[in-house]
Amino acid sequence: MFDRVFQEFAGNPCVADGERVLSYAETLALGQRLISGLPEARSLVVLRCSVSAESIAAYVALLHAGHVPLLLEADLSELLSEQLYAAYQPSAIVDPVAGSVRVTDAPAAELHPDLALLLTTSGSTGSPKLVRQRLAGITANAESIAQYLALTADERPLLHLPMSYSYGLSVIHSHLAVGACICVTRKTVMEPGYWDDLRQHEATSIAGVPFHYTTLRRFGEEKLSLPSLKTLTQAGGRLDPRVVSFFGDWAARTDRKFFVMYGQTEAGPRVAYLPPEHAAAHPDAIGVAIPGVTIELVKEDGASAAPGETGEMRIHSPAVMMGYALERADLAKGDELGGVLATGDLAQLGEDGLLRIVGRSSRILKVFGLRVNLDEVERRIATPEAEVFCFGADDKLQVLIHGSLDPVEVRKAIVDAFSLPPRGIEVRNGGPVERTASGKVTAAALQAAWEQASKPA
Repeated sequence: MFDRVFQEFAGNPCVADGERVLSYAETLALGQRLISGLPEARSLVVLRCSVSAESIAAYVALLHAGHVPLLLEADLSELLSEQLYAAYQPSAIVDPVAGSVRVTDAPAAELHPDLALLLTTSGSTGSPKLVRQRLAGITANAESIAQYLALTADERPLLHLPMSYSYGLSVIHSHLAVGACICVTRKTVMEPGYWDDLRQHEATSIAGVPFHYTTLRRFGEEKLSLPSLKTLTQAGGRLDPRVVSFFGDWAARTDRKFFVMYGQTEAGPRVAYLPPEHAAAHPDAIGVAIPGVTIELVKEDGASAAPGETGEMRIHSPAVMMGYALERADLAKGDELGGVLATGDLAQLGEDGLLRIVGRSSRILKVFGLRVNLDEVERRIATPEAEVFCFGADDKLQVLIHGSLDPVEVRKAIVDAFSLPPRGIEVRNGGPVERTASGKVTAAALQAAWEQASKPA
């Protein structure tokens, strides 16, 4: 895809960053200058990225040159960064905003011919687990997104989501696929500068996670009453149906479109979307499979779930990852999943033909769009003198400790080590948690201990 679009759309505006507007040809040329110090041979390269023209340019240049980028945010915690460097031993580390290329003395990694991109599974939990993606999968997902969003070269999305986050990256991929111009801002929706950038760039769309839309709803409709703004997309976790209904109704009344979307990094990432005409009336649904993807609901006995029955979502898609990498040697592995992914999410197909998530079979939460493996958090925080129990719901990680740990310090440690937003974490210190005869902790026992615990941090 990248070779084609940078030839076909060479003269089109590609990235707008402040007052700068770079064409597709200029973006690729900038990226090539930024990575000019890399080894010529195909290499594993860490890209310390931010929401900037330089980061987008360096990223596309790395793919164009055949290197395999591992995307990490420029402000990622030093602890997590060093863990990943030690586990994967990249040939180079590129910081495009600083204009630096650091070539390491690590031996060249053995890279599978199909391997094109590495993403962290959450960007947050301190795990060395990476998602291995093929260029064909990236392309298939980008083109599918462009199809159901009806994107054209006239689009001007305002991007503020991190590049290393699969949702943010998918905004880039899908708009590059049609020759559109990606407008970037380093402001958040809470800052006046965000709205200044939205107006300055005459942005046609914005993309956000549930927190962003909850905030936008509090601002009221006036903030969004910009003539250029036509499309809003949401992913990164479940959005309160009341908020979905609000934006669905607003979009219908103002001749705009509001898309609720579902996905996973491992799936490329986009899997399903709610057609905008259903948002106001069916705000609890994730909708239908995107073009080129099939969603199967599988019951515990392995049989397919009938409409109204609950089953785990199993994805069949050309964009499904090749598999995970847990260590450097895994980068040489081929496709281990064959385009099929068990998501761990439980869903039902309604009589209206729309899918709805009804639960989660795995120990994973989404905290403001960041996937958190509860087992990994527990392993990191627990000590011989203290037990740690993690649970909760999307956007609320609850941590119950029993032992000699300070809840305030535990909360700070989680924020620092896992790069999670503090507002999504609550820590309490309580007594022992009742266990069953087999030594297991039930959800009821955990909730009871939580309610009896001391004041949260």
